[in-house]
Amino acid sequence: MKYSLKHGENPQQEGFVTLDENSDDPLALHRFKFASGEPLSSNLNSIGWICLTDLARGIDTLTRVAAVYEKNIGTVPQICILVQHGNTCGAATGSSDQVLGHAINCNYRASYGSFLVTNVVLTDEIAFRLRQWMPAKRPFSGIAAPRIDEIGVAFFARNKGRCHILLNPALAEVDENSLEPYQQIRGIRGATLTQDTNIFVPSFPKDWDRDLLEDMCLAWGICAASDSNCVTVAKDRKLITNAVGQPCRTGACELALLQAQQADRDWSSSFKGSAVVSDSFFAFADGIDMLARKKVKAIFATTGSIHNDAVREHAKQFDVIVHTVPDAEGRIFAGH
Repeated sequence: MKYSLKHGENPQQEGFVTLDENSDDPLALHRFKFASGEPLSSNLNSIGWICLTDLARGIDTLTRVAAVYEKNIGTVPQICILVQHGNTCGAATGSSDQVLGHAINCNYRASYGSFLVTNVVLTDEIAFRLRQWMPAKRPFSGIAAPRIDEIGVAFFARNKGRCHILLNPALAEVDENSLEPYQQIRGIRGATLTQDTNIFVPSFPKDWDRDLLEDMCLAWGICAASDSNCVTVAKDRKLITNAVGQPCRTGACELALLQAQQADRDWSSSFKGSAVVSDSFFAFADGIDMLARKKVKAIFATTGSIHNDAVREHAKQFDVIVHTVPDAEGRIFAGH
């Protein structure tokens, strides 16, 4: 059924959404409810286009992080994803609700107006802590969680607009099975494109230490659900930077360094020992060189460049692990 939205991507545009209410996907949009218990369809005209697209990207990121963790670690951690205008700007994994605060602090400024997606149940106590971790006057545009207790809802009221609290118990159960191959549809001028979902999930070397494995899982899950070209850096189970949408991979590496510099006075040391994921191959050695000189610990990328051998030989000059899979198997381009 077709529903009107508050507006399209910009306020001057009309927006509509058509719900596939026959979908058996437990994370399908029609399965979300408002905190009041009302179905999402009861008040879709209060929600804008960007809120829904950010929610979708957050769900995609959450499920990919969960899937790669389950495949490589054997368990799914507590996960928090913050999405701003279609891409992850903050993320963290761990064993407690502290992941919510860590995700906010990944990029404190970008957390303003972001959409939070998590597999953490928001009890009143946790919701209260989350409200304290939020920037004082910088509320979220929305929160998607498995459940929120009644008192906790009031902590996220906004002076203007609203924080859309959307609930779905299936968020607490995300795992590798959540990457079922539902078709992706995109309209272009005079045509409709359809493709299967990319359900590739990498297996990392078993001799990597646990910290590196977890950081690489987080970075890979974020990169796999971000606009290409993308380079993602994670350390200590927190996102360091997510450099997205660049015309070349070298530009993504430069942006990653710039973003980290803007977010942290001690930005250079934040790269040391980190895990890096590229959504495709490095065409030249310059991008690898930038990252290796910041003493990153490991880089995941694909192979496919005519300069593969030169890139790999250059990486050997540094104490950095380069783990690759063929581009035809493991490329993780994503987009709207």
